[in-house]
Amino acid sequence: MSAQSQNPDSIYTKQVKQLINMIYPQETGFGSVFEDASDYFSHTPILEKQVEDLKTQLSKIEGNKKRKVLAEQLARQIKNHKEKLKEERLARLKRLNDVSTKIIELCEGDNWQETQQSSAKLLGTLMLLTRGPSGTFARLHMRLKPLYKAVLTLRLADRLLAHDTIADKYLSKYRESASRFRGNRYWRDKWKIELGRPLILAALLQDIGLQSPAAQTILKGENGDLNEFRLLEDAQRKALLKLNYHYTLRYISEGLGLPDYVGNDKEERDRFVQTHKDAGEFLYQLVKDAFVSKTGLGEIVKIPQIYVSIVLSTKSDYSRKSLPKGYMLIEQLAKKDGLNKQLAQDFIELVGYFPQGFGVTYIPVNEKGQEKDQYECAIVIGLNPPNPAEPLCKVVTRNQKYISSGAQEIIPKGRNLYFPANRKKLMRMGKDRLSEIMSQLSGNFIPDAIDDLVPGLWEPFNFFSFKKHQNLWAKNK
Repeated sequence: MSAQSQNPDSIYTKQVKQLINMIYPQETGFGSVFEDASDYFSHTPILEKQVEDLKTQLSKIEGNKKRKVLAEQLARQIKNHKEKLKEERLARLKRLNDVSTKIIELCEGDNWQETQQSSAKLLGTLMLLTRGPSGTFARLHMRLKPLYKAVLTLRLADRLLAHDTIADKYLSKYRESASRFRGNRYWRDKWKIELGRPLILAALLQDIGLQSPAAQTILKGENGDLNEFRLLEDAQRKALLKLNYHYTLRYISEGLGLPDYVGNDKEERDRFVQTHKDAGEFLYQLVKDAFVSKTGLGEIVKIPQIYVSIVLSTKSDYSRKSLPKGYMLIEQLAKKDGLNKQLAQDFIELVGYFPQGFGVTYIPVNEKGQEKDQYECAIVIGLNPPNPAEPLCKVVTRNQKYISSGAQEIIPKGRNLYFPANRKKLMRMGKDRLSEIMSQLSGNFIPDAIDDLVPGLWEPFNFFSFKKHQNLWAKNK
């Protein structure tokens, strides 16, 4: 993200960067969801042990009148330690609540259409904040993943409820939640607390166990000098999976608990406690099932997780060319019965072939609809494409010059240069002409595109780093 700090950002891009830092910041020490977990795994057990030790000491001297003063001191220390533990737990919950509220603000609209557009905007902005396989991209991708996954989980859950794909007692109570898109305030508030929030938390906390000291030792080595993104040996990988499972579930069940009820209405308090207890149990089941796949419930977060492991991969062989493979992997797993077929289909229809923020190159047409002997650049900006291979894009060049007033256009499969057959059409233009076009748009093409001369995609990071280019989702008046 450092390259972008040279240029000022739009208010929206600043909000997104702020949200990323609330979840997984570049630098520690400012408080965040991931730091909270790291602190919990490192410090809470020590504090809990101190409480137990003090209780043991107290039990030995209780009733001894001569040692009454010491007993009172011990009781006070126990009380202080317990209060500190509770304070820290409530602070973790508050941060998660603040983060989920912010995510909902940024990706939910007043109606279905607005919600899809806002979600596409958030996903696209996240993708456009990374320049792909250069520098410390793996660390940046690791920070972007939880938020990207959370947005996809919300949108997939909406489709799941519409199609009643998974039989689940808790989920079935929220079949009516789509009425929030028709101005139903009751359902908007109910959905946010009872479904939106646990879905977001499941996506954010799905791998939170990796913040435990034992998992960090496997990833970074005893002295913290190993590359955590390296390919792990089989035994290490299995050990890491076990640790992640154990500590993630422990964090959700013991590290969070229920928020405090404020007020003095007993009936209201009972309702509040029951609502949060049920939502907490749903969150636990959701994450547990994403690990062990018993009921299929966990696939709401598992499918976005598989997808994001491709589009925001942390592997050294990451390439922008392979981004559409996220879609293909979900499709293949569903064919082999590795995923719920209907839910996989719902997901594919949601994201299409090309992820938000993907740089498309295509052949434009003239007024008569004839293909021109040139290519232009566009950026994918829309979810739910009618045809998965034909994304809704914002056109960002005209006659090979960058523009910020381009139209929104569905790019047909027959003119999208990602598909090899279409690249062949332009080969007739000749090497010199193609080299000239590429030099006009230099800096935004991946190296192997120069060899092909007709690039199958382009890299929009530099384009997006200018504030005037950051509102790709606004329709031109």
